[in-house]
Amino acid sequence: MINTKININEAINFGANELKNITKRARYESEILLSGAIKKDKIYIILNNSYFISESETEIFKNYIFRRKNGEPIEYIIEKVSFYSMNFYISKGALIPRPESEILVDLAFELLKNKKNANILEIGVGSGAVSIAVAIKLQNSKIVAIDISRDALKIAHKNIKIFNLEDRIELIESNLFENIKNINFDLIISNPPYISLNEKGKLQRELDFEPDEALYGGEVGDEVLKKIIETWFLRNETLLLCEMGYDQKENIINLINNRAKIEFFKDLAGFDRGFILKKIFNI
Repeated sequence: MINTKININEAINFGANELKNITKRARYESEILLSGAIKKDKIYIILNNSYFISESETEIFKNYIFRRKNGEPIEYIIEKVSFYSMNFYISKGALIPRPESEILVDLAFELLKNKKNANILEIGVGSGAVSIAVAIKLQNSKIVAIDISRDALKIAHKNIKIFNLEDRIELIESNLFENIKNINFDLIISNPPYISLNEKGKLQRELDFEPDEALYGGEVGDEVLKKIIETWFLRNETLLLCEMGYDQKENIINLINNRAKIEFFKDLAGFDRGFILKKIFNI
């Protein structure tokens, strides 16, 4: 049992011992959780490891450790996630942005870096991390960011305010293209749900805490992705940039059926991660 009066080093050791059976990074995670509990950065806790934390901070830390032992992602516990070298607010209403999605930001920049005043749509804004990172890299761009989830839109709005981008990123509640029919864009970006419903409950426990609508794309998994592609073919936009499941490349090729130019890209682990679609000619 953790004592009422305990210093930083003792707290970290306690947390590491409690987490050792659920993570290979037990001490690191204990440090992160303690940092969140006492609202100090990691450098502070390293340099002040003999500092005693208060009783209230101890109780918060114990609660954080309990939640982590139960499988809850660290990002939801401390309500912070790092993406593209920036810190974002995050809570359970939105998907935790992954490092792999940083590729979308880089590719969007490459596609539009020579375009003045680019107009961009993001389908499935989630926390807002991708739209915000793109807006910062493409400084004169305007972004419409949509999501079907009101909880996600609230989280995105909070992040947009933090980064002072309210004049450049517009949030719209919409089921895919439903509420944006008369708007045309230079680029559409999406990290849609693409996991099969058959995988629900079989993957890492952390995913149980994330919103189903941001993870599961249908029985096969690529149903939402296919809807985005087919609707894109009916619209005027030339470019579509999407993430996909590592095993969905063949399905996407068959769906495109030579109707557009397609370029696939891989993540840092070498898995197929997504694609860029470009219309051969505007429809």
